[in-house]
Amino acid sequence: MKILYIWVVIWILLIVFSYVLDSLTINQWNKVIVDFSLSMIELFSLILTLFLWAYMLYNEFTKKTILLILSKIEKKYYFILAKFLGFAFILFIMYFIFSIAFFVSLYFHNIDLHLYYFQAIILSYFKILVILSFIIFFSTFVSPFLSLIASLFIYFVSHSTAFMYFFSTTPMSKNMWWFAKKILEVVYYILPNFQDLSMKEYFLSPYLWNYTNIHFLLSLFFWSIVYIFILLFLASFIFNKKEI
Repeated sequence: MKILYIWVVIWILLIVFSYVLDSLTINQWNKVIVDFSLSMIELFSLILTLFLWAYMLYNEFTKKTILLILSKIEKKYYFILAKFLGFAFILFIMYFIFSIAFFVSLYFHNIDLHLYYFQAIILSYFKILVILSFIIFFSTFVSPFLSLIASLFIYFVSHSTAFMYFFSTTPMSKNMWWFAKKILEVVYYILPNFQDLSMKEYFLSPYLWNYTNIHFLLSLFFWSIVYIFILLFLASFIFNKKEI
């Protein structure tokens, strides 16, 4: 019930802040409103995901409720999968409610609706699902605080992996240590590239046509699902070996 109140408050804030931005911005106010609203949807979803999940598994252990759950399921990894699917559904409802607030604010500001906005919200949802998979993975072997910090760190670094890799291949990086370049390459190939999932950055960019390519969108979905599958597999493996 408390989560529902949070959703309602955020829903109202999105609309109120859109009007504030409308009065403060002079040029390109529609871009500012769209960018701000989409950023807030993702930010609030990220915060709720990190804090709710980081302590959810911890509370299951401390209150020993996990013993009752595990006694009623056949395989221990079912617990991980059920938690992920349940929270993924909650995230879906969150994004649905936030999206309604977003489109309502666009309507009152006479901003035309585009398919790009729907795509941006869907890609953002998949991005948060990947972060959810990371925090589930970390929660199986570290404390809630460390899993929260590690997941938050990955969220920010994954938005810069493409830039770091590009910088390491330019002449400007000639003074970098060879070892540092290799670290950037490893980070680029291991961590997800969240920049490709941040479609809102391309709305007024000449590269927006990329997102009209169905093959490009499918590749983003595919790689998101691959990351989720790998992380859940590792989390299930560790959890299955864990002493309860």
